[in-house]
Amino acid sequence: MTSTRENVHLTSALADRQRVPLRLIILFLLGAGLLVFLTYLGFQRSAQEAKTSPPAASTEERVIVLSKAAQRNAGVAFETVQTRTRAMSFEAPGVLSLDETRTARIGSMVEGKIVSAVAQVGDRVVPGTVLAEIHSHVLHDAWADYRKAKAERTRRSTELRYAVQAEQRAQRLYADKAISLQEVQRAQVDRVAAQQALATANTELRRSEEALEHLGITALGQDPRGEAGEQIPVKSPLAGAVLEKNVTNGTAVTPGAQLFVVSDLSTLWALAEVDETRLPYIKVGLPVAIRVAAYPGETFPGTVIFIGDTLDPKTRRVTVRCRVPNQYGRLKPQMYATLAFGEAEARSVPVVPSQAVQELDGKSVVFTVDGAGKFSAREVATGPESEGWTEIRSGVQPGEKIVTTGSFLLKSELSKASMQEEE
Repeated sequence: MTSTRENVHLTSALADRQRVPLRLIILFLLGAGLLVFLTYLGFQRSAQEAKTSPPAASTEERVIVLSKAAQRNAGVAFETVQTRTRAMSFEAPGVLSLDETRTARIGSMVEGKIVSAVAQVGDRVVPGTVLAEIHSHVLHDAWADYRKAKAERTRRSTELRYAVQAEQRAQRLYADKAISLQEVQRAQVDRVAAQQALATANTELRRSEEALEHLGITALGQDPRGEAGEQIPVKSPLAGAVLEKNVTNGTAVTPGAQLFVVSDLSTLWALAEVDETRLPYIKVGLPVAIRVAAYPGETFPGTVIFIGDTLDPKTRRVTVRCRVPNQYGRLKPQMYATLAFGEAEARSVPVVPSQAVQELDGKSVVFTVDGAGKFSAREVATGPESEGWTEIRSGVQPGEKIVTTGSFLLKSELSKASMQEEE
């Protein structure tokens, strides 16, 4: 009996030992689940706070505070944004060139050979001046056509006179009852045919004359015989200076070959390369002041006559063409020049001292004063600078107080604070 009870107690103890690890496992699993649940709630709360929290302050909202003592030590000075009336001006590089409307690039119209190159580089010529003479078979053919047409017209004129006389004689004979009406009508038909033939001959003669005139032969009354005088003259179409001569005696030429360049240098072009941001300030008719290295301290007046229709993709600039009077020939083509453009009408613009504008993170900023010792870096869009004042297109308004002297110190302090925050 006793042995039986001991076995029962031993079996109960073993069961208790087996139940203990099971409780621990259950408790462990409940704790792990609770930990996961709490972690999930933490992530959810963080995500919600990230959604509702404001974004980091931008460059325009950065603030720095300095005590009055620190301001005095740094020499911080203030000034209000002012409004000034100014005609915006800026400069652009350029080069002088020929006025193409007053320049003739004279070429050959036929195939031939230069028999006389009269003009020399530097010569001053007037319209119609013979620069050279070309010998060409084309002119011989043109003269032959002209003489043939002239002889044909003479023959047709003679035939018309004979037809008119024949018609008149037939009418007299018909009046005397010597011939029939049919013969009179035949004489009239012959006279009309002779008139038409003469008209055709006149047209052909005029065509041959125009062919000669196209080749530069205008004195048709002086019909040359043989080869003497049968040369094509190369004439200047305008008054100016001979700038280029590309032929000499004996040079063989072909149609389109450039022989001479003649230009009227009393007017030149100035071609300026203007940044695209300056285009709103340029218009046709705007006056321009031009300076060249040859005459330091002296300016030459010009006028905008054309603004380019396309932008150079490499330089982001537009070619602006200006007309420059050059009555005394002091300016020379291909001179480098500096062109100063100015607005025709003045306008009121906000301006700040140039030293007040600082660059922060690649942006232009000024420091505004808001409260005692509180300075805010505000991004601004700047315009051209002139006489120590920079135009402000946006960012601050006239009357606002900004930092002038000491703005660089504020920028340094702000940059230092940003670096500490990042660390």
